[in-house]
Amino acid sequence: MAIIDVYPGGKTAIQDAVSAANEGDVLLVHRGVYCENVQISGAKNNIRILAKERHRAVLSGNSSLSEAFALKGVAGVVIEGFRISSYRSSGIRVCRGKSNRILHNEIEAIDGEKQPMGIVIKHSVGNLIMRNTIEQIGSASSDVLSGRGIGLRGGMGNWIVQNKLQHNASHGIEILVSHHNAIAGNRISRNKGNGIVIRRSDNNLILENQLHNNGRNGFHAQSTNNYILNGSAQGNHGNGLLLDSNYNLAGFNHIQANEQSGMIVISDFNDMLENAVARNNKNGIWIQAPHTANLVFENRLQHNRPQNLKDDGVNNNSIQNE
Repeated sequence: MAIIDVYPGGKTAIQDAVSAANEGDVLLVHRGVYCENVQISGAKNNIRILAKERHRAVLSGNSSLSEAFALKGVAGVVIEGFRISSYRSSGIRVCRGKSNRILHNEIEAIDGEKQPMGIVIKHSVGNLIMRNTIEQIGSASSDVLSGRGIGLRGGMGNWIVQNKLQHNASHGIEILVSHHNAIAGNRISRNKGNGIVIRRSDNNLILENQLHNNGRNGFHAQSTNNYILNGSAQGNHGNGLLLDSNYNLAGFNHIQANEQSGMIVISDFNDMLENAVARNNKNGIWIQAPHTANLVFENRLQHNRPQNLKDDGVNNNSIQNE
């Protein structure tokens, strides 16, 4: 298992090192600018591509290349410590991968194609996306929401942990048709769309995320049986939390000063437990008609306008709130 030093200069310096690498090798990329689209596929499992000095090895797409790193059908690959800028489609893409790790990268200014993303994970299992900073994805001047920080498509068992996502032209994190994932400890602010949106994706854990000052909702669940726990949703232009699918649980969150409701419920059989909901501008918790069988239990509801709890539904239960 060799250590392969990579220096700038050639047009395909990193790609050449990937082509020469064997399973278990470490590619140590030295400081400098690399204008490359690095493809990692086939038998290139378990190679580690590391910036020798964090964020001093820069991959630049010059607004013409599609993506910095593309992982296709590989397992155990590490991409760590790079600065990635000015690509058209994505900073890092993982497709049909398993157990890859994307760590400590700075990704910015991805724009040029429809719906660009900082990191996109497609049809992949068990990957870790951790401690990346992703900003300015998509065109902020467009009327269309285009530019996700992180997109998860058709995956299972992935971990998105402690990333910072801000100033993106659409959602901070978008999860689509992906189940049994963990989204934990992320700081998501000032994105044009939702902080986190989940669509047709069940049984995900949403834990200890900060969802602040986003252009739409802090969190939007269009999926069932997700757990939204121990987070904060503050100052969002829409609602703090929007639940429009059944069987979700929102508990132990701090939800305050959102321009619409703290939590709005347009679905059935959801549980809202022990949340602190304060100073929201269109009710603290609002259950809309005709929705039923929701539980609102031991929440602290204070100074919301016009009501702390508004129940326009049927046969919902509100117990021991203050």
